[in-house]
Amino acid sequence: MPVWLVCSMALALLLSAAAWGAERLLQRRGRTTRWLWLAAIAASVLLPLAWLPGVLAAMPAEQAQLKLGWFVLSMGMLLILLLRSVWLLSHQRRWQKSTLLGTPVFLSGGIGPCVAGLLRPRIVMPVWLRLILPQQQALLLAHEQCRLAARDPLLLAVAYALIVLMPWNLPLWWQLHRLRFAIEVDCDARMLAHGHALRAYAIVLRQHGQYYSGLTGASPIVLSDPLALRRRRQIMGRFTRDQAANLL
Repeated sequence: MPVWLVCSMALALLLSAAAWGAERLLQRRGRTTRWLWLAAIAASVLLPLAWLPGVLAAMPAEQAQLKLGWFVLSMGMLLILLLRSVWLLSHQRRWQKSTLLGTPVFLSGGIGPCVAGLLRPRIVMPVWLRLILPQQQALLLAHEQCRLAARDPLLLAVAYALIVLMPWNLPLWWQLHRLRFAIEVDCDARMLAHGHALRAYAIVLRQHGQYYSGLTGASPIVLSDPLALRRRRQIMGRFTRDQAANLL
């Protein structure tokens, strides 16, 4: 089994490198990259699992602790995700139904801007949003509407479900990081395709990106990383209107 574990991580590394190269090509052509990283995660998990029954059948009894450790890690990650979901549900009771620029939203004390929920995703906005300019409110709302239309919570939930099966596979976590970044880049392109000005949108990202909810399945408006935000602005600068429209 140790050989299988090493081979599984090596396969994930190879798929990560391949996806990294393909991502750069797709970005230059103005194509979505989220499905590329989700496919890399799925292949990194499902291909090794196809070989696992034979590996377990030939595994010596003295290596049984490896199976126990795997089980503990998977159950631990699953428990963390469930606890965070319960935490989110407990906060939903205090959210206030409202409208923002004619769009139904939920107002929270400190969560958002984000899309929260899996079966019934909804736009969650913090109450401080009422203190900023209406133009910025419109951009933040449009961003979350793009996220809602793209079903980002469901996509992330699938990725987390796959990683629960192999939480010890470190390259998978890097692939998840790249998936989250790809989701943000795709959302940026959709914003530009809808006609929003790059400069105004970038200002909103810079000024309000620090409000990071940290919710599982509810991505923040930007990753909590100045370098990631700078990289996103560079990518947006290369998009033409026609390229961005490919993501609609």
